[in-house]
Amino acid sequence: MRRYFLLCFFLIAIVSAHASGKKGSKDIQITKTNQTISIDGKLNESVWKDMQVYDFFQRDPEEGKPSSQKTAIKVTYDDEAFYVAAHLYDSDPDSIVTVLSRKDQWVQSDYFMLFLDPYNDKRSGYYFYATPSGSVGDGTLFNRDWDDNSWNGVWDAQTGRTADGWVVEMKIPFSQLRFNKRPDMTWGINFKRSIARRGEESYYILMKKGESGFVEKFAELKGFEQIGNNDNIEVLPYVLSKAQYLIHDGDDPFYKGNQYGTSIGADLKWGINNNLTLDLTVNPDFGQVEVDPAVLNLSSFETFFDEKRPFFIEGSNLLGFGYGGSNNNWGLNWGNPDMFYSRRIGRSPNGNAADGDFVDYPTNTQILGAAKLTGKIAEGWSVYALNAVTNSMNARSYTNGITTKREVEPLANATVFRSLKEFDDSRYGLGFMGTSLIRKFDDPSLESSFSKNSYAVGMDGWLNLDSAKIYVVNGYFMLSGINGSKEFITALQKRPIHAFQRPDSRYAKLDTNATSLNGWAGRITLNKQEGSFYINAALGALSPGFNVNDLGFSSRSNYINGHVVLGYRDYEKDSFSRSKSIYLAHFKSYNFDGEIEGNGFFTNGNINFINFYQFRYNFGFNLESFNPRHTRGGPTAKMPGGWNGAMGFSSDSRNALTVDGDYYFGGDDLGSIYYNIQVGGSWRASEALRLTIYPGFEVNSEKAQYVTSYDDPAATSTYGTRYIFGELDQRTLFATIRLDYTFTPTMSLQLFAQPFISIGSYSNLKELEREKSMDYTVYGTKGSTIQFDQTNGEYVVNPGGGANSFAMGNPDFNFKSLRLNLIYRWEFLPGSTLFLVWSHDRTNFDDPGEFQMGKSFSNLINSEANNIFMAKMTYWFNAAALL
Repeated sequence: MRRYFLLCFFLIAIVSAHASGKKGSKDIQITKTNQTISIDGKLNESVWKDMQVYDFFQRDPEEGKPSSQKTAIKVTYDDEAFYVAAHLYDSDPDSIVTVLSRKDQWVQSDYFMLFLDPYNDKRSGYYFYATPSGSVGDGTLFNRDWDDNSWNGVWDAQTGRTADGWVVEMKIPFSQLRFNKRPDMTWGINFKRSIARRGEESYYILMKKGESGFVEKFAELKGFEQIGNNDNIEVLPYVLSKAQYLIHDGDDPFYKGNQYGTSIGADLKWGINNNLTLDLTVNPDFGQVEVDPAVLNLSSFETFFDEKRPFFIEGSNLLGFGYGGSNNNWGLNWGNPDMFYSRRIGRSPNGNAADGDFVDYPTNTQILGAAKLTGKIAEGWSVYALNAVTNSMNARSYTNGITTKREVEPLANATVFRSLKEFDDSRYGLGFMGTSLIRKFDDPSLESSFSKNSYAVGMDGWLNLDSAKIYVVNGYFMLSGINGSKEFITALQKRPIHAFQRPDSRYAKLDTNATSLNGWAGRITLNKQEGSFYINAALGALSPGFNVNDLGFSSRSNYINGHVVLGYRDYEKDSFSRSKSIYLAHFKSYNFDGEIEGNGFFTNGNINFINFYQFRYNFGFNLESFNPRHTRGGPTAKMPGGWNGAMGFSSDSRNALTVDGDYYFGGDDLGSIYYNIQVGGSWRASEALRLTIYPGFEVNSEKAQYVTSYDDPAATSTYGTRYIFGELDQRTLFATIRLDYTFTPTMSLQLFAQPFISIGSYSNLKELEREKSMDYTVYGTKGSTIQFDQTNGEYVVNPGGGANSFAMGNPDFNFKSLRLNLIYRWEFLPGSTLFLVWSHDRTNFDDPGEFQMGKSFSNLINSEANNIFMAKMTYWFNAAALL
């Protein structure tokens, strides 16, 4: 163990000093215009008459060669906005690929893209793009090489077709951008052009595939004079009406009162100055338009769902903690904890309602209001601050004409603060982040179910080891603390993330008198940013008491992990491929008792063929290890060696019909087998219509799947509890289906459907014989007996050896789900949108353990359903223009 981590530390301490050549000067001079520019895609204003042809260079398919087509561009500005116009010449204009899509939906189409770095900090910025059909998208740039499409600016773009290509005009109000306003300011700028039929992507400033630091390579945009005041106070009120037709009992007294509802609220965005933005929201509608995927979780870990609510998505790239400075962060058997997991705010309440014949339980916690401050307070110094107040929530219970109300979620205040300072042209960075959650209880009985308060604080940063920024070390260290009643902290210690009650645990023990739980986490990583030869190494640890799950997300604690990755990337085109890569890795993990939890080898790679097809693979081999979570709070079990892997392909994305396929497989020395096949594709039926279908089938034959536990003093070899497992035979059939019809770039209709059927049957129920082993006693052998009681639907087990019999439920399952969303979007004015939504879901659990997919699907279709209809309208306006 010591030698392994010394090796990781040695690799992380490597210092290399390679210097890369600096690009030639391609800076651009901008001049101010006094002419009124009409954004109509015609380029008939005199300001556009002397457009210059710019030299673009290909990244694909012929890296470094000039673009196959000419592109003429001009930029200008007035007191209000930044403007760009481009004439994209094409020698075969009838072959230009035009596809209609809603905003920010990437499609295979020609497009023109503008990149801006208004701070000229060479790390961050914005992008804006438009297609020949007039579809647009935007987003932000961060960490030199990364992008995020969650930002939604209010700007305008129009395109037009010409006899020799197509043209685009863009108008980006200064109020939408953040920059250091001064008369002689300098911005960073770059352009990109895509010619879909050739698979060609060309840039004004080219960053080759083997390089890093995309934003810092931008050309400089100079010549700005004084611009206008550009006060910005954006207001976005909304009104929402909802009708719910849900599965219910006809005698339910609560149903009709909840069936229909209307709510109003508003968001406000105030550009305090050109650097900082304050977002405020009152009675926000934090519902999400698209549903979460169906998941059947048989593990001890919480399922992570992506955030889909715009208020929390926008600006979230500023919250990246521990990743800064590096363009690649490997995590082999490691999941980085998130200090802030925004879906904790407004989540479903967790308290218990009073018993009753009928219960009206709230589905989400009401957010009374939230405020968010983002931007930069000085050059190279960014900040993010958020505060949200969630309401106390009550559940109502009804029995014999009496209604009882009980608090199920206390009033809470959540605070998040993030600050990051960059030094020496971003060669170094140092950041701080802190979160807190404070609750106020109206019902003291809830103190046994919730923490009183919690916090997390941490520092992160990076250090480039050479002036060319090829080798970088980054890392973080954080502390967590949770305070609450003895009952709550005791229950918290028993949750799967900690499992302090494990009888064989030596380092961490259950403390029933504790009123707080504290811990720490840290990691340090070395990454080679560019070049053909690649290296990455990391060493991280999570202490047994570490927990940020009140406001963040972490799936484990009591963990030490390290890895070393070596790779080779060939970006040179040959007769066989356009590029290829291969990586080899070794990882090892321990807990704080010194037990090996993971020890294995891993490889992956990909090939991009000459015909634009792609092949990818990965394969891992794991040696025997120990798993302290296998018994869900019991003694550590030994896990067999095993293997896992995947192979996949993608067809030429330039075609109207594209196909993707993946085959996942795995197994272990006990005889467990797993495989998953997914084959699907996307069909662009017309410029407006697109159909995407990805079905899959999964088989899981697990030889030791945890079922339950039973306290029995006679089970002395497992500390007085029998830990029961079974051989699980599981089949899962699923699909993701999307149908998009785009009427215009601002009007679209989308259908999303996800059928999901998972059937599991258990056999050879058995118990773990002793700690730190993978030996099991199958019930019905070695003097034990097992019988199935048809009347009660349960198994009756006698373990033998004079022990008492016990009963356990039938663990077989048959989970079926169908989720549908139909969404009509119309952006009738910039920033103002009308949504019409139909949400449908149905579930069924009939015939557990019966592998009859046809019958299961029929049961699902014939089951009752929930239907929700919503109409929501938002209207954007700039209040500063009215003052």
